[in-house]
Amino acid sequence: MFKSAITLIPALTLISLPCLAAPLKDDMSAWVSNTFQTDFGGSRYLAFLELQPRTKSDNNQFSQVIVRPLFGYKVTKNLQLWAGYTWQGEYNDQTDFELATNDIMEQLQWIDNWTPQLNFQYRARLEQRLFAHEGDVGHRTRHRVRFMYSIPDCKAYLIASDELFIYFNDIENGRLSHSVQSGINQNRSYVGVGYKMAPFLNVDTGYQLQYVHNYGIPDLTNHIWMTNLNFNF
Repeated sequence: MFKSAITLIPALTLISLPCLAAPLKDDMSAWVSNTFQTDFGGSRYLAFLELQPRTKSDNNQFSQVIVRPLFGYKVTKNLQLWAGYTWQGEYNDQTDFELATNDIMEQLQWIDNWTPQLNFQYRARLEQRLFAHEGDVGHRTRHRVRFMYSIPDCKAYLIASDELFIYFNDIENGRLSHSVQSGINQNRSYVGVGYKMAPFLNVDTGYQLQYVHNYGIPDLTNHIWMTNLNFNF
């Protein structure tokens, strides 16, 4: 029952998003996620770091960089609890990174091998978002399901994921009023192909569709070429 319910989440999300549709703005981007994770030689304790530069405007302008350190604990073989911080640098020529967002975050992650080839992950993340020049805190939750299928007798694998973002509160005025409103904020759907380069390194790359729901301005559909380099020690 749990597995059936989880697999419905991406389908329900894709059904619900067109209902939100206003006039749309299209963009193309490239994101490169570099992640580093360790369990300190098999302990229950975990450490994680993500560094992710992003572009925008049909991949012609640098737009953001994500720096995300986390510390975690393996409660069971499948269940992990995490806490950490995200610095989301918003770049433009006029302000440089003055409008960066600082997020405090808590995370639950469930990892399960449904079959020898099929790995399933569910991640729930809570964020308390501290915006530049803004007194209100944005409270957001993120829910991601992820499937990885390892091709038999091969180091290659297929990967698919879907992540839904939901705000719990509103910012009524100012530059964030069009984006920080209670309800669905955005959805990201990703499909890609990967390769296990070494025991400590795997790489996947593919297409990600980011749909951002706005208020008072057109919604955004962002077509992203996404590459993930994952180092595990």
